[in-house]
Amino acid sequence: MAGGILGGIIGAVLPGVLPSITDTAKILVDRLVPDPAARAQAQKELEEVISAREAAVMQAISEQNAAQNAVNLAEAQGNDRFSSRWRPAAAWVCVAGFAYQFVFAPIMTWAAAIIGTAAGIAFPVPPTLSTGDLMPVLLGLLGLGAQRSYERVNGVPGAIPGGPQTPGRR
Repeated sequence: MAGGILGGIIGAVLPGVLPSITDTAKILVDRLVPDPAARAQAQKELEEVISAREAAVMQAISEQNAAQNAVNLAEAQGNDRFSSRWRPAAAWVCVAGFAYQFVFAPIMTWAAAIIGTAAGIAFPVPPTLSTGDLMPVLLGLLGLGAQRSYERVNGVPGAIPGGPQTPGRR
């Protein structure tokens, strides 16, 4: 279990610095078992144990993905407005924030300056929004939309409504 997955993660993060757990276990078997026949048997058993654990981890991940897909399907088929409309609601908040910040606030400032000058009154400047807080949300929403468009253009199964579906996917 840990040999391939954790060793692969460590090996990807620190290439050449730390060997994988599988490699370390094989080195230990080579150094600790002097008899060649016993060493070959120990390495065979080690590989079987590691393979069995990796298969168990992959099976557990597969079961977890299947369970998550079932939850996603149930949520998608549900009629709950909160869970099915959170993404469009977040997009509309971003649109309203950007419309205010880049259209309405400058027009209100300009109009207030003209009216204030003509009437001799000083109007307060309208508040501004921190677009730095809106940008990550908007870019995340647009990035997901662009990824979906990329899938549709490249004909990924399940990306086109009414098109071919991947088994296990909605």
